[in-house]
Amino acid sequence: MIGRIAQRFAQSLRGDGFSRFSTIVSIASVALGCMALIVSMSILKGYEDAIERTALQFTADIEIKPRFGGLLSSPELLAREVRQNPAVTAVDHVIAREALIRSTSGIDGVMLVGMSTDRLHQLMAPLIVHGESGVHQNEVMIGSGLATRLHAGVGDTLLVYSSDEQRESPRVFRSRIGAIIRCGMTSYDESVVIYHRAMLAQHLRVDSNAASSLLITSRDRTSLAAQQRALQQELGPEVMVFTYKDAFATVSTWIELQREPIPIILGLISLVAGLTMISTLLIAVVEKARSIAILLTLGMSPIRAGLIFVVRAVVISTLGAAIGLIVALALLGIQHIWHPITLDGALYYVSELPVSFPLMPMIIVPLSSIALALIVGLVPMVVAMRVRPATALRFD
Repeated sequence: MIGRIAQRFAQSLRGDGFSRFSTIVSIASVALGCMALIVSMSILKGYEDAIERTALQFTADIEIKPRFGGLLSSPELLAREVRQNPAVTAVDHVIAREALIRSTSGIDGVMLVGMSTDRLHQLMAPLIVHGESGVHQNEVMIGSGLATRLHAGVGDTLLVYSSDEQRESPRVFRSRIGAIIRCGMTSYDESVVIYHRAMLAQHLRVDSNAASSLLITSRDRTSLAAQQRALQQELGPEVMVFTYKDAFATVSTWIELQREPIPIILGLISLVAGLTMISTLLIAVVEKARSIAILLTLGMSPIRAGLIFVVRAVVISTLGAAIGLIVALALLGIQHIWHPITLDGALYYVSELPVSFPLMPMIIVPLSSIALALIVGLVPMVVAMRVRPATALRFD
């Protein structure tokens, strides 16, 4: 009954221009607040997912490097020690070396990365945009940005100049492009050249078991910091132990910094929307004072009369939250499919604004708006309960 009366009140209020305008403003304020929060939280989650996904393609949960660069002195011994840790599920060897690479159209600085066969097939093959799905052992993969700068394509031959710690002159060798990859992170797309590890070791004239770093896969990512400290203490000062978050510490810190003020922003937006809703409902109480007085005269209790405006507040908030959620999903979908918003990859690591579709914000934000409406509705409810039928009917 209360809901039906609230609906009739809403229909009669639509006939009044100012009441209709204030209701639209209230709905719009709730919708804008929900949309802004959902979009901002989705962007932060998308950014975090993009960084984590790309980082784990080229590094791992934990990475061990020599403290002063170069190659690890005894990678097999280190790998055996690391495997004794119960949290470790896999250990992989990687060779990395800075170099200059030259094509028929230009020259550029790159990072040569030698990976195992399993890593190439599992992590790199899905990133291929041009070329074969499985690169042969005598071919390389290069990033799409690097291929564009060098005007190089699949089948072209590159001349590589790599430094050698044991000799003054660089090592020079040729490499044929077997595939072009795109991971979405500019720092890799514009600089990486990926080899089979045995092939790169042969070109660099190092042992086939040599490694610039050990990549460790953990069974529990929630305790990486503790695992990092334990491995560092166990392996000693000759090596440095990193987590994948350390490689992107600046971005991770920025993401956490953006997350901290979200409750404050939510509070401010909710405050503005709540004040707007209170003013709208108080206007409705004033406009319907005579109707409230009639209902009280006919026997309706003051509490039930006040609940009419609580229901009205919930309806406004629900409608605004639904509109905000729909608009947010539409904006996120457009960015996810067509990528109209681009970024400077040199500053933000990614060339396109990443978005995600986390379920929790899309549930919590609208429910928070509706819960706020229940609180906000208490103010006009109290005012409506204090309406005196004789006074309202006499001075209407």
